[in-house]
Amino acid sequence: MKTRRDFLKKSIGSIVSISPLMGLLSSLELSAAQVDGEYKAIVCILLEGGCDSFNMIVPTETTTYENYKAVRGDIAISKDELLSFSHSNQNGLNALSYGMRASMSEMHKLFEDNKLSIIANIGTLVNPVTQNDVLSGATVPSQLFSHNTQRAQWMMGNSKDIETSGWAGRTSDIFYSTPNPYFNITVGGNNILQLGGNAEAYSFTEASISPNTMEYYGFGPESGGGELGTVYQNIYKQQESANNKLLSTFTERRIDELDHQIALESLFDGVKSFDGFTSGVHETGVPLGEQLKLVAQILSVKDNFPGQKKRQIFFVNYHGWDTHDSDNEHLVAYLSESLGALNSALEEMGIENSVTTFTISDFGRSLTSNGAGTDHGWGGHAFVMGGAINGGDIYGKMPAMQKDSPDAWLDRVIPSTSVESYLATIVKWFGATDSELNTIFPNLEAFSQKDMGFMKTT
Repeated sequence: MKTRRDFLKKSIGSIVSISPLMGLLSSLELSAAQVDGEYKAIVCILLEGGCDSFNMIVPTETTTYENYKAVRGDIAISKDELLSFSHSNQNGLNALSYGMRASMSEMHKLFEDNKLSIIANIGTLVNPVTQNDVLSGATVPSQLFSHNTQRAQWMMGNSKDIETSGWAGRTSDIFYSTPNPYFNITVGGNNILQLGGNAEAYSFTEASISPNTMEYYGFGPESGGGELGTVYQNIYKQQESANNKLLSTFTERRIDELDHQIALESLFDGVKSFDGFTSGVHETGVPLGEQLKLVAQILSVKDNFPGQKKRQIFFVNYHGWDTHDSDNEHLVAYLSESLGALNSALEEMGIENSVTTFTISDFGRSLTSNGAGTDHGWGGHAFVMGGAINGGDIYGKMPAMQKDSPDAWLDRVIPSTSVESYLATIVKWFGATDSELNTIFPNLEAFSQKDMGFMKTT
């Protein structure tokens, strides 16, 4: 049975010229010699709004739990609602016991199976600072506690200076000698993270892989082409001889449009369908489960992508974490469920060791409750998942859950690990050299720890 793509190729393939995009896709070359033949992908999940991770990872020993309960007040999670877990990291307070919320059952299982780790108390930093440093006037990132600024600093990969590009965009600029439209893929909308000097993110939606997409253009495979398809074919025939500038411009744009769609049709031949992803709870935008399902589907046909396909970066946006007036349990539960579904899909495809998924957020939340939720904070925890991580552990230094502790300032936890150190660890596994990491993260040199050790080296 002939496919839509077969019909299109037969109908217009011999008429239309090769578009710039199609030519680019056939000639992509990697410029980074250190990137070997093994496929690797990273999936960045933005928890937009500022994730209250202090109610996701809770100390369970008697004294530390009572300190937590006292500072969190009416939003504290009761001990009987926590899933305990073991870990080996003996770095300071990490020697203590912790638990995850009961609603995080999938993430808890992943942690126990060494497929997920906790990265403690990360935040934007110009330099490493203590409470005394901050009180003495040490430089801190601009506009602390501002959503837009702090989120941008995370995505730019630089907490010191304003960038016109993001760390994923600069990674693309380094890895590819010519722009690769399928290196940076977003299913979560436009973002600065994937913007580079030569790079822009290519956006995919559920409609991008729909088998009915070409019907929009009036091409009907059963009838041999719809009315619009016939019109386009007639226009194509006139392209080279057309003297009418308007007609010529219209034709060229339609050709590029359809060439691109033909390429997409080819890319998604054999795309898989996965169970386990749900719409869940999403405050705005596309539900997290739908975004991650789309990521899994794109990964299922990664070998169809033209040109070099050794590396891909995916951006996912989970809105709704600005929890001033509510507990975030529903968000936490859906995050856990969705990560579990993604892990299952990756294992089904046998690529769980090639894909690393991790979270970022604007900032953490305040230690104390405002009576209904929590306010904007500074440091907070992140999570990293995959078969290439050293899983089942805590990396970094867990803060004391006390308002008057040396770890706090203005009711906010002072980060003990920089955004740059966290992200550089992942991008190093991805294939960047030490010198390239300094280009991708211009302020990385301010921190002694450039590899946190949560990624496997082989």
